[in-house]
Amino acid sequence: MRRIATVLVALSACGLAGADEYFVPMVGQKQGQDGAWWNTEVWISNTGTITGGYAAVFLPAGQPNLEGLRSDPVLSDLAPGETIYRNDLVPEGGVGVLRFVTTQGVVVFTRVFNAAGKGSFGQGMPALPRSAAARPGETVQLLGLRRTPQFRTNISLFNPSTENGVIHVRIYSQRGDVAGEESYRLAPGGYLQLDDALHSFGVPRGEHLRAEITGTVAFFAFASVIDTRSGAPTLVPAVH
Repeated sequence: MRRIATVLVALSACGLAGADEYFVPMVGQKQGQDGAWWNTEVWISNTGTITGGYAAVFLPAGQPNLEGLRSDPVLSDLAPGETIYRNDLVPEGGVGVLRFVTTQGVVVFTRVFNAAGKGSFGQGMPALPRSAAARPGETVQLLGLRRTPQFRTNISLFNPSTENGVIHVRIYSQRGDVAGEESYRLAPGGYLQLDDALHSFGVPRGEHLRAEITGTVAFFAFASVIDTRSGAPTLVPAVH
């Protein structure tokens, strides 16, 4: 694979200061509920007029990822105007977060979809900078959550910091009653996906629910509302 000598010289001199860092939580390549098979596709495009570069690091769920957060990966060459398509960045059986390191002008977009579903495009998400994370102590909301015979909801939590943290999730009914709450410890770079989350909070059935989330460290929070008939996920970003 081609390498960018000039970019690497700059990065070796100043670490990742010469590059941009982005995250895409909620990626997977594995078997899911109701016969789903989750796949992840990635498009990486150099919108600039000079040669750029990118690197991707997979941060698996259920473990600390401090080394992956701090790693200084070698960048692959990306010609001016070129778009690279990748469907091999998430290992089979894996679920977690993709960390991207890119040069200026290189943008990333991902698609997570159910390959066993009925033709939906699936869930699209751009790579997000660290600055897009909720700040420690900030409260964010996930709206429009459902658990019915047609829909179920997954909730995803990611700690992009190099410190241990606690993320607290509280579920509210449409009337504003607390339906359940729980705190989760996340290691540095830790990712947690709560499958069929409302069921785990003791909600057998409900619509128009809300999750209120806060943490002791910076964090990303998202939900996916999944149509069980088509297998199609819909992204629910956090409202700040």
